[in-house]
Amino acid sequence: MFDILNLFLNLTLISTIFAHSSKNIPEINENTPGFTIKAVTKPFGLSEGPHWDHGSQKLFFVDIINQLLCRLDPTSGSVTHTYIENGPVGVAIPVEDDPNKFVAGSGIDFTVVTWDSEFNLTKSSTQVLAIVDKEHKGNRWNDGKVDSSGRFWGGTMGAEINGEVQPNQGSFYRIGKDFVPHVEISPVSISNGLAWNKEDDTFYYIDSPTRKIAAYDYEPLSGTISNKRIVFDFEKNNITEGVPDGMTIDTDGNLWIAVFNGHVVLNVNPKTGKLIRIIRLPAKRVTSVAFGGPNLQKLYVTTSSYGLSEEEKKQQPKAGSVFEVTGLGVNGLLANSFQL
Repeated sequence: MFDILNLFLNLTLISTIFAHSSKNIPEINENTPGFTIKAVTKPFGLSEGPHWDHGSQKLFFVDIINQLLCRLDPTSGSVTHTYIENGPVGVAIPVEDDPNKFVAGSGIDFTVVTWDSEFNLTKSSTQVLAIVDKEHKGNRWNDGKVDSSGRFWGGTMGAEINGEVQPNQGSFYRIGKDFVPHVEISPVSISNGLAWNKEDDTFYYIDSPTRKIAAYDYEPLSGTISNKRIVFDFEKNNITEGVPDGMTIDTDGNLWIAVFNGHVVLNVNPKTGKLIRIIRLPAKRVTSVAFGGPNLQKLYVTTSSYGLSEEEKKQQPKAGSVFEVTGLGVNGLLANSFQL
């Protein structure tokens, strides 16, 4: 009876969250005909930062809390991983033309990691290229990606005290071949999702507690951003639960936004500020998204089991897994690798 009651309450909560849109906006779940939503890995602690490497046709992601860089082979279903000792691993991205090297944000270190991802490795070799946020004790790297010129863009977040992240302690950086961190946005509280459009003239960014998605004009050669505006606002769209986390974009220019503590991925048109459709996952803490597969038509979604109670873990046995969503009818953009 207790489980049934909890299930009813959860479903009621979710339907309340999207009551404003349920009549007009499609909601996709595990039982929706024509779509598949399936876990393709075992549960991890805090899986994040999915990156599809088109050359190898593999998905890389991190487990932040357990300090792991992981690789999923979708063909075999096998997952390999390595441990990075520098601290919680917020992001890791392959280095161009070197299949055994990655840049990673680990603790407050920006590092090069050496790892043959065909094999598990107890501890990888790392070389620190830069250190950020030394003045803020407890800060760490969070989400990041690479632009069309091979530069890394990523940000930090404040220390977590009693379950609350300290506000306005982080910054958002750009790092090129000289490994010098340039502050692009500061302060931020939880630097999270980022994406560039196909035309490479607009940059989208999330600082999670704002519950807004910002856009900037983007100049790809110089790597400068300007003219900030808000293209999607959770409050104005009556989304009362969860915060925006990781994000990706498709070839139509529409955003796909993971909602942490919201059970869902939102598909948003940033030009109109409208919600297009909702994907509901069997995990509450949805952390990030990336398109993958040969034609970039599969949406990979990372989730978290970290911080869930034992009762919540029973209700969400797949929380922490990476999920694969198919049938969406859109294509993603190729992810860029870092140029050393």
